[in-house]
Amino acid sequence: MRIYLLLVDEPFYTPGCLEPLLERFGPSIAGAAFPAGFFDWKRVKTTLALYGVVGTATRTLRMAWAALSGGAVHRQLAARGIPVRDVPDANAPAFLDDLRRLGVDVIVSLNTPQKLKTPLLTLPRHGCLNVHFGMLPRYRGILPIFYALMNGDPSLGVTVHLMDEKLDNGDIVAQQAVPIAPGDNLDTLYPKGFAAASALLEQALRAIELGTVELKPNREVDKTYYSYPTATMIRAYRAKVSGSRARS
Repeated sequence: MRIYLLLVDEPFYTPGCLEPLLERFGPSIAGAAFPAGFFDWKRVKTTLALYGVVGTATRTLRMAWAALSGGAVHRQLAARGIPVRDVPDANAPAFLDDLRRLGVDVIVSLNTPQKLKTPLLTLPRHGCLNVHFGMLPRYRGILPIFYALMNGDPSLGVTVHLMDEKLDNGDIVAQQAVPIAPGDNLDTLYPKGFAAASALLEQALRAIELGTVELKPNREVDKTYYSYPTATMIRAYRAKVSGSRARS
């Protein structure tokens, strides 16, 4: 089975998520691409509001240092001999032709910042898998971990699903609830979510390899959807985090 990865290069969570997959499937990974578009004004503005000036500056410096060193994920993959490339447009016909020449059987998308279109989504014979950090069909949209925390849920969800052109749509391949502990915040929950994503991707890819995939419907009628949080929601989050730290 030939696997292809669509990723972003961030040094916080992706390397740890990928490492077990590289151990298990490394020889089957035909390559990885990094579509453009990870940084946009809404993302920067929301990060600044959620983490504050110091937190955002710390993250920015770490990202910049990783980039100057060639990119944490780029280097991680290259060290294993996996071809890597940056692509302006993941839907470009030339890129699709390259995937066909590689004989790609399944694509794994992890935080891909571009909308993937039907010609790409239908190119691999086993389709494209996406990781979503919400318990689909609930929590479609933006920042599902933030909303699960602020809604007072006992757990967040991590879902691996097949992709189509609709956001967070497509049948569910694997899914797991991750408990939210008292005092948890985004800094503690994202590592838990990415660890679960790694295990779920391994489970999903192994099932594809063995032909034992059992799909679960991702029913649109049951969906909830969230967009970028309001300033009021972000203030409530900052107050929650400050209160937790004061009690600890």
